[in-house]
Amino acid sequence: MRGLSKKHALWLFAALLMAAFLYWGREDLGRIKDIDPIYAVLCFGCTLAMAVVSALKWKMSIQSTGGAGKIGFGTLLYYFMFGRTGGLVLPMDISDFGVRTMSLRFRHDVSIGKASYSVYLDRTFDVVVAGLFLVPSVLYIVGAIEPRMGIALFGVAFLAGLICFSFFGRQTMKVLAFVFRILFRAVCKIPWIGRRVEFEAESKLLEEVDLGGIAAWLFLLSGLKFFFTSMRFVTMAAAVGLALGGLRIFMFVPAAQFAALIALTPGGLGIADWSWSGLLLKIGADKHLIVPYLVSLRIVVSLSIILIAGLSWLVFKRASGMKDKTSG
Repeated sequence: MRGLSKKHALWLFAALLMAAFLYWGREDLGRIKDIDPIYAVLCFGCTLAMAVVSALKWKMSIQSTGGAGKIGFGTLLYYFMFGRTGGLVLPMDISDFGVRTMSLRFRHDVSIGKASYSVYLDRTFDVVVAGLFLVPSVLYIVGAIEPRMGIALFGVAFLAGLICFSFFGRQTMKVLAFVFRILFRAVCKIPWIGRRVEFEAESKLLEEVDLGGIAAWLFLLSGLKFFFTSMRFVTMAAAVGLALGGLRIFMFVPAAQFAALIALTPGGLGIADWSWSGLLLKIGADKHLIVPYLVSLRIVVSLSIILIAGLSWLVFKRASGMKDKTSG
């Protein structure tokens, strides 16, 4: 009951925050009906591209850990989208980690250590890329630099990260593995998990994994994912007529991502919306378009995730059916 009451309290908190957000922009909500459908479709395309890049990056991590190299790309795309769909109603970290890790563990007999490590790498490289861009993003938001200078700093930071992971891939991956073991050990101390997972055995399996050779590729793919994520913000800004320009929105995204990262409400509901609206006001967005923009963005991205998840499920079921016929 205690866990249930906490979940309900979290939902109630999210609902109150979102209700306050909608009330704040109540006079402008009617503008949502005027969004340009072409840009909404482009936002869907960016979401699909982001999902494909993420599944490809995850597949590379799984293969390199020796988890299960024969898992098809379509299957991994389905698991990824299933986790993202759950993230619409649950905190993303819980949904994404839980669904993907458990799918590998119970459907493909991948060890819990390797399964969770593959998801950890996928998400950690995304955080690394966003982290490299965060300082220029904040400098732009507080007015210290212009957008063009910020984009140039993005390029310098990304190049520095690429050089680091290219020439010091093995060393950097050892650092990431060390951090993962600390987190994994902490999770294994939870009684319910500790009784089912042998930390020492799982940790020993991970010691045999050397991912230095793919570190640069994982970093590049996370950079590509950041691009498509940013383009979702850009396309929906164009859809509602928010005249900020692509460069300014690109500069806004890293700070927005970190604001969403600390949002513990389901789907970041309320917390992310208020945080993003404050950042948008800071960079000069039209106050009367902020709520229509963010609500439209949430609606289109959510519908895109559900649609892509449904399509990936059909591909997954078809692949599973063909596999059953072959084995039969």
